[in-house]
Amino acid sequence: MTGPRVAVVGAGIGGSTVALALARRGVDVAVYERRPGVPPVGSGLGLARNGRLVLTGLGLGPALDRTGAPITSMRLLDAAGTERAHYDVGALLGLRRADLLGIVLDALPAGLVHHGRECVGVEVGDRPRVRFADGSVESADLVVGADGLHSRVAAAVGPRPDLAPSGTSALRGFVDGRGLPDAVRHGQNAWLGLDRHLLAYPVDRVGTLNFAAFVPRPPGDAGDWSFRVDPDDVRAAFAGWDPDLTALLARADEVYRWDLADRDPFTPWTRAGMVLLGDAAHPMLPHMGQGANQAIEDAAVLAALLADVGDRSALTARLAAYERERAPRTARVQDGSRRNGRAFSGGSSSPGGADLSWVYGYDAPAVGLAAARRS
Repeated sequence: MTGPRVAVVGAGIGGSTVALALARRGVDVAVYERRPGVPPVGSGLGLARNGRLVLTGLGLGPALDRTGAPITSMRLLDAAGTERAHYDVGALLGLRRADLLGIVLDALPAGLVHHGRECVGVEVGDRPRVRFADGSVESADLVVGADGLHSRVAAAVGPRPDLAPSGTSALRGFVDGRGLPDAVRHGQNAWLGLDRHLLAYPVDRVGTLNFAAFVPRPPGDAGDWSFRVDPDDVRAAFAGWDPDLTALLARADEVYRWDLADRDPFTPWTRAGMVLLGDAAHPMLPHMGQGANQAIEDAAVLAALLADVGDRSALTARLAAYERERAPRTARVQDGSRRNGRAFSGGSSSPGGADLSWVYGYDAPAVGLAAARRS
């Protein structure tokens, strides 16, 4: 093994990816996850070119191709189903979040992930010490906080802005798309209306569609994760809309609600042998489809910077370089996600309008290696 001993808190997509990237470089890494396994409840996601580049470089390309659904186009439609715009989305791959996480976890060396280990805090000292709910403690040269929106590692790094509820809930589910029109089954479609919109796309090669309906937040609190709701709730929210959409929602039999929130960009992301990535550092609304992709980018940049670290002073410099590289980019994506959400739920047919090559053309491994050479 080379480099620092690394403890990753959180085995989500970002935490698992950074662990895989570090393990492939021979770094001594362990992952600690509070849940007993991959959560059965989840949603779909679009693995964009910038995220896919990282995972393909880690040898996961064949598994991704076997599992996900290629998507090349996106249609923006009004509530009646009239197409208002059509976009080429390039090399987008639709996946169940749980399937993507399973692919990354399956690639990790046996015994590297420790499930059922809930982090309750991190002690700052000569080496950071992670405390767990079962009373155990683990020390490491570096603790990576990949533990999400309510990160315990982030709480030890420093103060953060309060969470900002968006006033919107996402009602999400999967349906069998077979028999629906080809444009609905094979592409990404967004139906836009005043104060609500719905996005749908395929997530596998057998016809399963993921949908995410964004509606004004109803009473009650979905909390940290989600809870199951009556499928009639989402059908009622889009009653009288495009017949293709109502036919899709008629097939929904299991729907979960997430209340959406994010946090204003903040720093620092690092302190005394601790560093943040993914939602722990930059939670973002889903309206650019970049949450998982940005966590994957974080993982690639951080792993490239850590691969040849030899001592404590070098580690501090590399963590500072990681924050300099990643914080401005993720803040820009956070802002774009907010703007897109306002445009989509305002019925706009052209949210985001700008060239997004800066998003999809980012080569995270190369950025990390270049940052390592400079630091």
